Amino acid sequence: MKFKVLLIALCTFLINQCAMASRLPDDFWAYLQKQFPNSTQRFDSLVILSDGTTYIPLYPAQTSEEKNIKLEYTYPLGLSLASKPEVAIFNNNFVLLKLLRDKNGNFSITKNEDLPLKVKLGVMPQDMLVPVGLQVPESLMLTLGDLVIPQKNDNMIVVATDAKIGNNKDEKDKITPLNELRNKKTLISTDKSKFVLIYNGEGKNSLYELKLNGLPSKIVASNKSKFALVMYFGSKTVEIIDLTNERMVSQINLDDMPKDADLDTVNNIAYVASANASSIYMIDLNSAKLVKVIKLEQSPEKVAVSNDGQSLCFTDRNTQKIYSLKLVDNSYVAKFIADGKNLSRILFKNGNIYTISRTDNKMSIYNEDEAFLTGEIKLHEKPTDAVFYQDKIYILCAQDNMVDVYDTKSQKIVENIVLDNNGFYSKITMIPNQPNALITGIQTKKFLLLNLEKMVITKKQNSNIDVANIVIIDSITPVESKKEAL
Repeated sequence: MKFKVLLIALCTFLINQCAMASRLPDDFWAYLQKQFPNSTQRFDSLVILSDGTTYIPLYPAQTSEEKNIKLEYTYPLGLSLASKPEVAIFNNNFVLLKLLRDKNGNFSITKNEDLPLKVKLGVMPQDMLVPVGLQVPESLMLTLGDLVIPQKNDNMIVVATDAKIGNNKDEKDKITPLNELRNKKTLISTDKSKFVLIYNGEGKNSLYELKLNGLPSKIVASNKSKFALVMYFGSKTVEIIDLTNERMVSQINLDDMPKDADLDTVNNIAYVASANASSIYMIDLNSAKLVKVIKLEQSPEKVAVSNDGQSLCFTDRNTQKIYSLKLVDNSYVAKFIADGKNLSRILFKNGNIYTISRTDNKMSIYNEDEAFLTGEIKLHEKPTDAVFYQDKIYILCAQDNMVDVYDTKSQKIVENIVLDNNGFYSKITMIPNQPNALITGIQTKKFLLLNLEKMVITKKQNSNIDVANIVIIDSITPVESKKEAL
């Protein structure tokens, strides 16, 4: 018995090297694609069928070179591969374990303890994103290798209610996702952890956690490319994350730590400002590469891109002056616009620059061409964030728990939306292709759903963690993912 355990442990150790940089052998993957048309292989080699069925591959202790790969064993016994068995063993010694999910959102693999030794000697991909709370039978624990199963209480969003505001009924035991997040993928980080929670709006629980290389300070996401740029506290390196497959695709080293970033949604370019480096970095989220470094005499801190992607504006950390930046005769020219003061947010649309002062509680509007102040609007206390939707700006005022709605056509505040009184809400996040936004805060443990057209808070959702960064993109099916990759 001791010898058998030692043998399994030794085999597991030997194949860890293969499973670390996981990619199924080309011939085996070609075989599986014939058996399962339109299937995809995730970055960690998990096999996802066109209907969403997922198989975890086990890398064998010793592969067998087979000219004609074929199915050797299934559990339940006697099933064809098309029947999608729980366990499939092939003559090249690879094994597929079906990822099971019950009605409560709990993940598991087969509970059968009496499986062939080939299964028990296999090892899961060692870069695999392990589903939260994955249940593995005792006899197959060695297949995990060095993988750690994250638990549901670790940085986990627990949705308490999807009820209308004013419903005071205690529904803490219910788990109901927001309908507005259906067909969306949401990534949430806290201010205390390197882990990002991956949440599927169709399900009731998170799928898994993604470990980043540091504590994220800001995440700028593109719904167009499904890529995100991640900035870290105390780091000169930014990373590009593939949000479809939840993997890091590139690391970009800057000259110094970045302070802010904004996204040109027309050309899919992220502009990253570094005050210490006196530079703005242009990073193409289509190719996940640094394409240009704009050196400045100023020290750029806050940055905003115009809605047409043709110009941008920034603030100088040292002087708090506001500048616009345009490409003129193949060189960038920084033009002084105005003096600023403790700006929490800048927006740039249709030739107008909107700056929001956190301490003066006001929004100033400048015509960029003339560098002229065209208006000032008094706001509620401590404005921290703002978003454009159509012709209106929704300004989140944290101290007064209020959203001030400014109409750019009538040039006045047209609505004051009262928020939940508990907590300090500091961030508004748009939900793609909807007239809705989520309002969150570091110390609120709650989401508020804002309908931008009706200008009213329609729903609230409790959680057991504080949200620092939240990214929402449209979900992409495995078939769509494959088409985009071609």
